[in-house]
Amino acid sequence: MKPDMTIKMGPPSFKDIALLDKGKKIDEQEIILLCDYIKARYDCADFRMVAILRTLYSYKHLLSQKTLDYMKDTILSFKYWMDEPGEDNMCYWSENHQILFHAIEYLAGQYYPHEIFSNDGKSGKNHMGKAYTKIMRWLYYRFTYGFTEWHSNVYYEEDIAPLSLLIDFSQNEEMVLKSKMIMDIILMDLAIFSWKGLFSASSGRCYKEQKMHPNKQPTLQITEKLFGFNNIEEFDYGKMSADFLLNKKYDLPDIIPLIGKDTKEQIAKDSMGLDLKEIKYEFDDLEDIDTTGMFLWTMEAFTNKESIHMALKVINEWNLHKNAFLQDFKMINIKILIKLRLLPLVVRILNPITQGIAIQRANTYLYKNDYYTLSTAMAHHIKEFADQQHIWQATLSKDVSVFTTHPGSPAFSDIDRNFSPDYWVGSGILPHCVQDKNVHISIYDLSARKGFMEKKRLLFTHAYFPQDEFDRIYHDNNYIFGQVKDSYIALIGRNPLGFNKDDKNDLIQEGKLTYWIAILGDKKKDKSFETFIEKVKAKEITFKRKVLSIKGEKEYLLKYKKDFYVDNLKIDYQHKRLESTYGRIERKPKEMEFKFKDHYLYLNFEKSIRKFGKLGD
Repeated sequence: MKPDMTIKMGPPSFKDIALLDKGKKIDEQEIILLCDYIKARYDCADFRMVAILRTLYSYKHLLSQKTLDYMKDTILSFKYWMDEPGEDNMCYWSENHQILFHAIEYLAGQYYPHEIFSNDGKSGKNHMGKAYTKIMRWLYYRFTYGFTEWHSNVYYEEDIAPLSLLIDFSQNEEMVLKSKMIMDIILMDLAIFSWKGLFSASSGRCYKEQKMHPNKQPTLQITEKLFGFNNIEEFDYGKMSADFLLNKKYDLPDIIPLIGKDTKEQIAKDSMGLDLKEIKYEFDDLEDIDTTGMFLWTMEAFTNKESIHMALKVINEWNLHKNAFLQDFKMINIKILIKLRLLPLVVRILNPITQGIAIQRANTYLYKNDYYTLSTAMAHHIKEFADQQHIWQATLSKDVSVFTTHPGSPAFSDIDRNFSPDYWVGSGILPHCVQDKNVHISIYDLSARKGFMEKKRLLFTHAYFPQDEFDRIYHDNNYIFGQVKDSYIALIGRNPLGFNKDDKNDLIQEGKLTYWIAILGDKKKDKSFETFIEKVKAKEITFKRKVLSIKGEKEYLLKYKKDFYVDNLKIDYQHKRLESTYGRIERKPKEMEFKFKDHYLYLNFEKSIRKFGKLGD
């Protein structure tokens, strides 16, 4: 059974939890409704369980026995992982869901160690043991490889909530310490890659509303609490970030808010996640479900040639055939294909667009100053399908963002999977994107081989350009310019740019082979808006045989699917884990160190060392 989407996307917490935190009694109906949702095993039930467990651990003395009994029954009867009995339509496997399910299972087992959990007949202590291994593995992977759902202003909220829950209530000291380390890393990511409290960087998973409206990001409450840019008027405790707002035991290193409040000109580069081709070098047993398998499922890599066998192995061993997210695998779940290991060949022949669901390694680049921020995933899987990957974005205020996509269409029609890719979310075909400071370049070639399940491919690309939010706009054929206070942006296309007659914010460029150039400017550097326009239009731009050249103050040369040069210097697309003024960290680090002003943060996962404070202390 599936809930209506409005129910599914409803509040995962409840507003009156803030009153409980102040020692006040409340109308308990909100808690009952969350338990009803969990007992129905609707997708995202794990979100709701976070609020239920915090309430049980912290506020049970304020609740009636009837409500406490219903909460207990809800917890003991829940299905905590895919290998347990029962059919359902919950998504367990994405990066955020994995830590959510593992954290709630561990804390449920810790609270009821000697009770029998009715769904699988196992004790709470047994559930703790299962979840412990999964939690520690998840934490290790995030330290080592970074976040698969890189820079997600949606899903970081859903990582932070279970980490916060573990930090406050786990009785295992090592787990708490390492949860704090990963919390440090994710909040440091927010600090470095945010701009004035807006987490508007290129992202592995991002949706229409958060791309278009930076002030609607789920991470906004977290960045507001950390950095205080007055982007929201009051906190909403009905959101998952309520668990972070209510946290009592996380000791925030001072360096994180100091970096988050720093508005000076910065360049930051990073690399997070793994490419599918890297998996075989990183895992000892490629047939092991709990390690290789669950990392692939963290990436949501199902129908790629590197992952298809593992996907069917998990589905068959754990009897997931009727899960709404996985039911279409029956088309290829054929014993002879599996036995002869022919499925990678089938993938190559069919070229399914679902390959684009896999979230692979990103090398991202961010530039920001006091006037704007610009971020790009450099040369990210060029000409491939994409699902929710957000490749680049310029942000000029909390109301103004600009980005381009090639419109895609969802492969499925059911409510669980019909929202991506779409006209604005993800991409039909990924471009070749690069960035140098305030200049972004994308080349789109829409001639990629048609994919299985792909609907009619649209032969245009488009930009989100919110006309009414700009103070001034100047449009001239294939150029458009916008001003927001003292910040400027120019978009340049290969072909004429025109607004969609049905959507005044949808700027369309027709063509199978096109480019977009975005140039950001500001009053301090460029003087007036008119001067900025003149400087941009004075640049010499040529495009021949998929080679784009831009000559002006700097010279840029981008060869499609090949190299990028700035002033004749070849740019390396492969980044370290972090390259910034705050720290330089290698990929697969053993330790991390951040410094800013007179503060530092040092983390060593393997040795369980977490130190922070003032330099010299």
